[in-house]
This record gives sequence, C-alpha cells and structure tokens, in this order.
Amino acid sequence: MLLQVRSNCLITYFQNNYHISLTEEQKLRIIEAIKLSRLNRYQGMLTVGARKRLSRAVDLLVQCIKPKTLYNEVSQRYIKHKLSFITLTIPDNKRITGQECYEKVFVHFIQWMRRTKKATTYIWKLEVQERGQLHYHITTPTWIHYQEIRDKWNNLLRQNNLMDDFKAKYGHEDPNSTDIHEVRHVDDLSNYLKKEFCKSIQNPNTKGKVWDCSYNLKSSKYYSVEYDSVMLNHLIKMKYAGLIFEKELEQCSIIENGERQLDQFLTLQQLMEYDLWKIAVSERLN
Repeated sequence: MLLQVRSNCLITYFQNNYHISLTEEQKLRIIEAIKLSRLNRYQGMLTVGARKRLSRAVDLLVQCIKPKTLYNEVSQRYIKHKLSFITLTIPDNKRITGQECYEKVFVHFIQWMRRTKKATTYIWKLEVQERGQLHYHITTPTWIHYQEIRDKWNNLLRQNNLMDDFKAKYGHEDPNSTDIHEVRHVDDLSNYLKKEFCKSIQNPNTKGKVWDCSYNLKSSKYYSVEYDSVMLNHLIKMKYAGLIFEKELEQCSIIENGERQLDQFLTLQQLMEYDLWKIAVSERLN
C-alpha cells in the first residue's frame, strides 16, 4: 500500500497488478472504454483521465513552485511572485472552433511565451463564455508584464480578423482582452486552480484540444512512500482523536490534513526524501 503526498491532502491506495486477473470480457470492456475516451477527448469535454492529469499538474505546480522576489522595471520596485493567472478573451463575435483558434491564434501565443519569455512551465484551459465566445485560462510561474501579454494577444487577434467587430464599434484595435492577476495570496491555491481549470460545466460544442500543460509537468510524478503498519496505526490514532479526516473511495482514501504539517505523518527519513523530491521537481519546473 502506498501513501501519496498532494498539495493539500494525502492519498492512500493499493499498488497491484489487478489487470493480470481480468477476464477476457473485462479486458474488452476496458479497451472499448479507452476507444470511447479517445473519440471524446477533442469534443470539448474533460474525460476522467484528463481531469486526473490536469489535477496532478496543478498539484505539482502548487507543491514545488516557491514565491520569488522580482524587480519590476516598470514600477521600479521589488515584488513577490509565485503564479500568474492569465485570462485571454476574444472581443469579436465571429464563432470559431477550439481547433481553429488553437491552430491560428493560441499556439502562437504559447510559443511566444516559451521562446521570448522563457515560460517553460504552464497549464492552460479553453472554455466558452456565456455569450458563446471562446476564452483561455493560463497559469505560469513566469512573470510577464500585463501590457506585453495584451499587446501580443491583440496582435494575434488582429492578424486573424478577430478584431473587426470591436474596431467597427469602438474605432480602435486595443481592447482590454486580457486579465492577469497574482494568486500568491489565495489561501487554498490548489483547490482554487482546480476549480478554475476543472469546472464541471464544459464545452460540448467546442471541437479541438481544451487543455494542456508543459512537458516538465506531464513527466513529473507525485511523491509516494510505503504505507506500512506503523504509519497506519499512527494515522488511525490521529483519526479517532479528530486530528485528521479520512474519506474512503472505491480505489483510494483521502486524508485531509488541514493546517497540520507533514512531520505529523512522515518519518524524518521520508521528510528528507520529500524535500529532495521537491528540489528535483522544482529544478525541472524553474
């Protein structure tokens, strides 16, 4: 049995080779489910697997990115920065699919972030506004000035004729199409980002990819330790003392640790290994 450390909870689960004992009928059902998932993955919906991968990317980002002190050349002062939450909107009324927008506009914005601003760590999500138009959410630990983001995004919209309606109405091509805010002061950052990225209301009429993250997040794994009898007995005592709360699910259990530190759950050796894991992941993300 393994215990997995998340940003705001612990997960216990069994690691086994259950697939070896599956019947042929069960294997066929799994294959059909995988095929169906692949068919639906670009239909505007987050599959169960995609939601898990997205949640993992958020957890790893929150766990391993530390606040930095940066010098803002515009304001000429030092600022504390951890993660930026960026929203990109389309002021035009033309309807465009997620696939078209990704290929013509959004992929070029991401490439600009990576190449010009060295934003090699990020998560993005496509959604549809109430008025039916697309918009994107991005979170990244890279600090980029809001005016640069706005100028680049508006320029891409202009190049793809997604500024025509706005220009005809207001007479210029500089709409407030972007919103950037700092999320360093959010109390439960992991749940906040998951709520924003993994909303239950998705976009069933939007074709194309609806989310992605940088490769360094995709290739990183949670920190896990062996969940032995000593740890089990310790957590049981804490549970009955009302110090922790456990929610049992079909394939795992979630242990809410609230404000309690990890040293209440892990041994000294495990804490040292966890610190080394965070350093290793942070080096890939920074």
